[in-house]
Amino acid sequence: MSTILLSIGSNTFAKTNIDKAKRMLLFLFPDIVFSEPILTEPEDDKYAYLFRNVLAKANTEMSPEEVIDKIKQTERAVGRTPRDKYLGRMIIDIDLIQYDGRILRPQDYERDYVQQLLPTLPDLDVTIPGMSDPDTITDPEITEEED
Repeated sequence: MSTILLSIGSNTFAKTNIDKAKRMLLFLFPDIVFSEPILTEPEDDKYAYLFRNVLAKANTEMSPEEVIDKIKQTERAVGRTPRDKYLGRMIIDIDLIQYDGRILRPQDYERDYVQQLLPTLPDLDVTIPGMSDPDTITDPEITEEED
């Protein structure tokens, strides 16, 4: 079982689109937990509107590639199209930032809103399969691994 960290953002009908994405992600990752939303200024001049951002943490048996495939399907289902980015709209953006303690998107991980929301996410309880009296363990703090 691997723990993942997702970043979710939108600047177009943001509350509605993020809520829709959260419902879909809950179907994919039943133990997913979400941070509270935060509003942020766009970091790119092509975006005129504030972004609503949320972090999510979940456990999964999927590989990183499978997770990315599922979140891209979720983005399309919520309504994202390739054209939106060029029009300054972000219907929904979901990124896999961290997988099993490994930071996959360092620039995203270092963003102010990610660092601000990260400590607000609760730890996930993991049940160890195959034990007659399963113990519950808590994931360690998310840290950047050194290579």
